[in-house]
Amino acid sequence: MFKRGQHNVNVKVGFYTQVMGLGDTPQDVTLQSLYCPNGDTDFRIGALDNFWRSVESLQVNGHVTYAVSQAAPMRRMQINGDLDLFKYDYGDAAGFASGGYMSDVVVTGTVNSGSQ
Repeated sequence: MFKRGQHNVNVKVGFYTQVMGLGDTPQDVTLQSLYCPNGDTDFRIGALDNFWRSVESLQVNGHVTYAVSQAAPMRRMQINGDLDLFKYDYGDAAGFASGGYMSDVVVTGTVNSGSQ
C-alpha cells in the first residue's frame, strides 16, 4: 500500500501481490513504473503463471507492462504512457497473456493488447 504522494519506485507485481494506492483518486498516488512480466521463462507457460495479483487506485507516469492471465484485476488507474498487456520474452511468442480484468483505467498512450 502506498500513501498519497509521488513515489520514485519501480514496482514489480508478483504472485499474491496487491499494489494499492491509498488516495481518494488515482492521481493522489504516483509511481515511477509498474511491471508484471511473464511468469515463466518457458514460452509454453509464459503468463499462464501470472494470476492472483492486482493493482488499483494508482497513477503511473511511464510505460506499464501487465502480462497476466486470470484473477489479476487492474482497477481505478491513470497510466500516463503506454500499456502492454503481454510481454515478448521469446522472439515472437507472447506467453499466453490474456490481459486479466480492467475497469476504470485511463491510458494516455497506446494500449497494446497483443492481438487485433
